[in-house]
Amino acid sequence: MTETLILSRYRLATFLACQRRFQLRYLRRLPWPAVPLDARLETVRTRGEIFHRLLERHFLGLPVIAEAIEDVVARRWWSLFQSSGLQIPEGTAYPERTLTIPIGRHFLNGRFDLLVLHQRAAHIFDWKTGKPRSESDLRRDWQTRLYLALLAESGQALGHELDLDHIAITYWYVNDPAMPRTLRYSQAWHGQNWADIQELVGQIDVHLIQNEWPLTEDRAVCRQCAYQVYCDRQEAGSAAVTEAEESTEPELSLEPAMP
Repeated sequence: MTETLILSRYRLATFLACQRRFQLRYLRRLPWPAVPLDARLETVRTRGEIFHRLLERHFLGLPVIAEAIEDVVARRWWSLFQSSGLQIPEGTAYPERTLTIPIGRHFLNGRFDLLVLHQRAAHIFDWKTGKPRSESDLRRDWQTRLYLALLAESGQALGHELDLDHIAITYWYVNDPAMPRTLRYSQAWHGQNWADIQELVGQIDVHLIQNEWPLTEDRAVCRQCAYQVYCDRQEAGSAAVTEAEESTEPELSLEPAMP
């Protein structure tokens, strides 16, 4: 198989979690079996989308009227953001900016909640409404690794080269507004990070050529997979998702229908 793929952080993480799931969802394009969200999770998702749209509007320079925000929790989050004193660096702000770059015969893709560019410096901001995570945990996360690598390798996609030692990502949590998590990139980190990403994409290519997509050995992964029936893994049972990822990208951890 010689298919050219667009690889997001979700797709890379899916391949690492279970190669069979990667094949079923992104190559065979089998629809993710629709399971209606319960009312609580639907509210969490909708509220996260509202909050992201408020910040997008704000960084586009459009007015945000707090009294007009119907959801009381989203209104409180907006108030927390306004009073948090989050420092946005000098530069041109691009809310909801998508960046796509080639890697081999495939493409890496990411969408930033906010990208600020100034000369050879770049800073990503990501708004989180879920449980705060530690900087060490975020450093290992594929969102961090992919987003920083995208900027470092962006080149012509952004119109100019960036200084890798002046690239950073900040995660801002509504549940810990005074303590943003900022991770700063470097030449050394990028060298290893980019090599790991290239190796991972190389592994995907090998499986594309061989057309072999083994099941995960971790049955806990199967418990939250709606493809169980395709793999005869129903005995793994199912686990209720206790937290919804608040990202508004088309592929959430809850795996909605394919775009």
